[in-house]
Amino acid sequence: MSISNNRSKEITLHDDEIDLKELFDVIWKKKILIILVTLAFALSSVLFSLSLTNLYKSEALLTVNLGSNARSSSSIGSLASSIGFNMPANLGDKGILAIETVQSRDFLKHLITFENVLPSIMAARGYDRSSKKIQYDPKIYNESNGQWVRPQKNNRKSTPSYIEAHGSYLGQMSIVRNQETSNISISVEHVSPIFAKEFLELIINEANELLRNKDLLESNDAIAYLNSEMPKASLISMKEAINKLVLSQLETQMMAKISTEYILKTIEPPFIPEIKSSPNRALICIVSTLFGGMIAIFWVLMRHYVLGRVK
Repeated sequence: MSISNNRSKEITLHDDEIDLKELFDVIWKKKILIILVTLAFALSSVLFSLSLTNLYKSEALLTVNLGSNARSSSSIGSLASSIGFNMPANLGDKGILAIETVQSRDFLKHLITFENVLPSIMAARGYDRSSKKIQYDPKIYNESNGQWVRPQKNNRKSTPSYIEAHGSYLGQMSIVRNQETSNISISVEHVSPIFAKEFLELIINEANELLRNKDLLESNDAIAYLNSEMPKASLISMKEAINKLVLSQLETQMMAKISTEYILKTIEPPFIPEIKSSPNRALICIVSTLFGGMIAIFWVLMRHYVLGRVK
């Protein structure tokens, strides 16, 4: 039994060797075809990668500026609840609020009111390094007269709406919060390194400004309500609670008015990138060339073993 088993193993190994040799023979016979297909993929990948526009990424690292009254937010909230008053959003949630604000459509609607923001998001196609200016697609936007010239279709007007631009905005802007440190990383990627930096600064500044104005409005309403409730309070403890709430709102207003970085405080400011962030042309060429070679080999082997057309 052992002798027959050994012989069957030898035959199997011998067949495997023949099959492996045949495999290489098939590939070798069609080496010209494989090389030509691989070269075609390589050349196409070079042309494709060269047609891609360079993108530059500006980044900033931020922390949430909670302010001094963050330490007493729980006790203040308890006081407010004791007299039936709902305080504004907890300071501990300001980081999440800032991220949601920056990503919102309403925030973009505010941003595109600034000059050249909407064309730079929706119509930029290149960057002139000598003049340091953005090159706009003339089929979409006429820079000379500031008019949108793209054809109207699919219920979309020539001028992009903030709803339409929101997708492009989110594609160019990224904001992530570190769960361990609570620091916020935010970046903008664009064909213009200067616009990437300036737009990122605008996002941070306007987010701080909008959140500042929101808190000022809420604190003004809170103070007006608390002052109206003061005469109605019969117990001394109630009046003391109202006074503490008023003081906390006055502190919020003070911090909002004296701090230039109200919620988002800069650790590392935006910068003008010196080197492109994408595309990685070398990687595109390498991957495409390898893919082309694999496709060519697969086709040759398939014709031989499946279709039986290789002679």
